[in-house]
Amino acid sequence: MMKLLLLLTLTSAACLVTAEQITLPIGQQTRQSDANLPQRGVDKDTVRKRFGDPQEVTSAVGEPPISRWIYPDYVVYFEKNWVLHTVVKHPSQ
Repeated sequence: MMKLLLLLTLTSAACLVTAEQITLPIGQQTRQSDANLPQRGVDKDTVRKRFGDPQEVTSAVGEPPISRWIYPDYVVYFEKNWVLHTVVKHPSQ
């Protein structure tokens, strides 16, 4: 009897649980990623010469040290002196 009561309680509670679905416009971000961006393995001096000064520079943290250069449309992640990744910012809606 207790098992049946527990099963009915859990089944009823499961019906009340809902999830919010979030949709991101990945296609828009992909079009921007076709732009000329700093590539993995390029050093900081080359990035600065080709793309100019960033809007903001964050200090290196962690081991290995990771820093960020923030540009208007993308962020460049460096491991020590070398580009690790470039991430295109999501366009504002």
